[in-house]
Amino acid sequence: MTQYNKEVEEQKEKLKEEQLDKDISFIEITYKDSKWYKEMTGYKSGRRVVKYNDKRKKEVTKWD
Repeated sequence: MTQYNKEVEEQKEKLKEEQLDKDISFIEITYKDSKWYKEMTGYKSGRRVVKYNDKRKKEVTKWD
């Protein structure tokens, strides 16, 4: 089973990166006229997702 050590280590690294992409760092909600206007969610991997209350606007994903 030692022949697969390299593949196992690569998979562990990949799983660590995926976990960073799932862990939330912050949530910021902006209000406008007593209703929420947009919600920004930041993840530990540096990804930020902006969701708008207006259904006509799409989600925006930014990488820092």
